[in-house]
Amino acid sequence: MTKIGYSFICAVTFLFIGCAKPNALENFNYSKFYGNALQYTFKSDIVIDNNVVAMLNATYLNATSINDEYETKEVFLVGVFISDDNENKEYKITLNNTNPESIVKLDKNDKMYAKMPLYNPWAKYYIVEFDKDKLNKTFLDNLTEKQKYLNHEYKNISLSLLINEKQSTTLTFQKER
Repeated sequence: MTKIGYSFICAVTFLFIGCAKPNALENFNYSKFYGNALQYTFKSDIVIDNNVVAMLNATYLNATSINDEYETKEVFLVGVFISDDNENKEYKITLNNTNPESIVKLDKNDKMYAKMPLYNPWAKYYIVEFDKDKLNKTFLDNLTEKQKYLNHEYKNISLSLLINEKQSTTLTFQKER
């Protein structure tokens, strides 16, 4: 009788396992975009004397896109928070020490706010685009002749927020495609 009982328990267990959802995010009603965006979202702070001076959070949108809409550009959803003491300071966003092609500030009613995996209500959000050809040229210009034969394009990308020489932070992403 115990063999039949164990067989029945195993059969029921396999039945439940076979009917389980393959993607854990489906249990939480998140879209696939949100899951990919969460995986490619990073945050970094500039801290001086235990005070947060600035925050940078960015989502690498090229990695979240399933189509080729970002074929010629590296595109990021960037949030920048500068503390009250530094609010009027100028800051600069670069990718691999290359200036962006365009920076578009998001309107508070923009639909991208609903898709953000990391949202800071005090930050200003932007869509920041960099030209891939310009990034590749900058990368190749910094290589020796021997390195140019081994490396044909950049693999890692570093998004930086620079307030001044002493106040900066960098997020590093692995390039997609």
